[in-house]
Amino acid sequence: MHPWLRILVGLACAAVTAQPALAASAKPSAWRYDRTYAASWDEFQAMRKAAHGGTRLTWRTLPDWTGLWEHTGGFHFDPQQKGPKATAALTPAYQQMYDRKLADIAKGIQWDPLSACLPAGYPRWLLEPFLREFILRPEESWLLTEQNAEIRRIYTDNRGHVPADEAYPLWEGDSVGFWDGDTLVIHTNNLKAGQYQRDQPDFSDQATTVERMRKTGPDTIEDIVDVYDPVSLTRPWHVRQVYRRVKTPGLRINHWSCEENNNTVRTDNGSTAIVLPGEKGYRDPSNLGAASANAPGAN
Repeated sequence: MHPWLRILVGLACAAVTAQPALAASAKPSAWRYDRTYAASWDEFQAMRKAAHGGTRLTWRTLPDWTGLWEHTGGFHFDPQQKGPKATAALTPAYQQMYDRKLADIAKGIQWDPLSACLPAGYPRWLLEPFLREFILRPEESWLLTEQNAEIRRIYTDNRGHVPADEAYPLWEGDSVGFWDGDTLVIHTNNLKAGQYQRDQPDFSDQATTVERMRKTGPDTIEDIVDVYDPVSLTRPWHVRQVYRRVKTPGLRINHWSCEENNNTVRTDNGSTAIVLPGEKGYRDPSNLGAASANAPGAN
């Protein structure tokens, strides 16, 4: 055998031999939820310590989350919710707000910021019933949903959060994380105040979360979430979200603009109404963004 051929064969054998060791980095984590923490960052750091600082994955050892996915479990932030009220342990002020919200909904008075084409934002992002893609890289992961092209970026390159004196509330917050074997561990802060879903409670801009996201089967991804909010919650809200693979052949995510077909308005009593063609205030989707006839340069 030619010497160079022996070298190539040796390299190929070494690569085959090395593969089980590389794949071992993606084994399931041994983490167990067996205690509570004063703050989400404490829980996140405990997870990092249990993972010995985290696993530095490569292109070859990243889990395969390719494909399109959809949320299962409905519109309750806790899919285990049985009755009409959420399972969150709310502070008195936020419980009062939530009770008033449910009473208004029972009267048909309801307004959703999504009707004004605003983003769902995180953590509501977890529940929205639109197509999703999860794009994994060694240094960061992109969690995308079709709705308003909302993208969460999870930095796994060992960076910290944005410094407090530079931070401000964001729709998706600021997310950093690490890999614990096959599990993406995520800490998120710097969130805008919002609601978990239309008939769910509100959260404050002090809300933070810890997530553990992993593939549990060929067609299933789970995301276990702990929400901390000293303003709205008396204890962390622990929930499990599940996403399943969408198998429609040739399906893809396309960009769309909520504004181009939006004629939803908020009425004086806070309820929702649709402006129909011919009614005052109707916006013709075919003319959105058209130059005014009185604008400079218009013919």
